[in-house]
Amino acid sequence: MTLVRHYLMTAKPGGAEMLEAALVALAAVIRPVEGCRGIELLREDGRPGSFVFIERWASRQAHEASGRELPKQSFAPVMAALAHPPEVRCFDHLLAD
Repeated sequence: MTLVRHYLMTAKPGGAEMLEAALVALAAVIRPVEGCRGIELLREDGRPGSFVFIERWASRQAHEASGRELPKQSFAPVMAALAHPPEVRCFDHLLAD
């Protein structure tokens, strides 16, 4: 079953553009990893510093394996731009139109 991970993120004050650029760059690193079924990046309407980064994985095992493959330095620009740690939620994908 497909695993979907949502990361709710808030940029440091004045750092919305920096966080957005860091998330776009991170998506480019994650997308080609085996088992990745797609990435989405959403910005909250009316709150330019609030983002949702969504990863879709073939399975929980694929996501766990990606953690061993991805270069840790890929996450540094994202972490540097955050006001606080992201809120992370995991979902089993049930239905899509």
